[in-house]
Amino acid sequence: MERLGQDHGLIHYRTTITGPRPAMPIKIDGLGDRAYVFADGVPLGILDRNAPDEGLDLPVGETGVVLDVLVRAQGRVNYGPLLDDHKGISRAVRHGHQHLFEWEIRPLPLADLAGLAWSEDVPAPGRPAFHRFTHTLTEAPADGFVDLSGWGTGLIWLNGFLLGHYDTPRGPQRTLYAPGPLWRDGANEIVVLELERPGTELALRNQPDLGRPTVVDIDY
Repeated sequence: MERLGQDHGLIHYRTTITGPRPAMPIKIDGLGDRAYVFADGVPLGILDRNAPDEGLDLPVGETGVVLDVLVRAQGRVNYGPLLDDHKGISRAVRHGHQHLFEWEIRPLPLADLAGLAWSEDVPAPGRPAFHRFTHTLTEAPADGFVDLSGWGTGLIWLNGFLLGHYDTPRGPQRTLYAPGPLWRDGANEIVVLELERPGTELALRNQPDLGRPTVVDIDY
């Protein structure tokens, strides 16, 4: 990402794998941080920097396969020897032992969502998608908390302001802080980019839900 002048958001990579080839794992060397992989537009699976040895098996027929990799930046290490924490793909993508080349790269910094084209179509399972909600305030704006229970992982905006990342399955936090000055009298727009598992509703709370920390007993 940094080589393209991008410091946050998503980045999309695309190439064509020629065939035929037997089923071999797709692996990413130097992944920062989480990759959603598609073969001819069909979700193939997810790769994560915390499991660098994992791969996704992909057979390639005679006509080849269009491979798409959508990489999400999840924040940077800000201390110690790993301070130089690059995002995107810093080294290579391999099919088996073969490095893949001739990539098209599209930076997606998500700094301006004004160009999104909305529809009422329901996205197919396993595909990243934006979801839009409208909440009308009938009282004076105040601090609130957006409850993402039932959702997977992604990002959320209130009236164009990024509230932050959420990752409900990992937790423990289940709500994101929505400060009072961001709310407007009348209609307010909430946009959610869900990358894995969309929920069915988006509740607003007047108290945070920070979850319960896991307590581990250590015998000395």
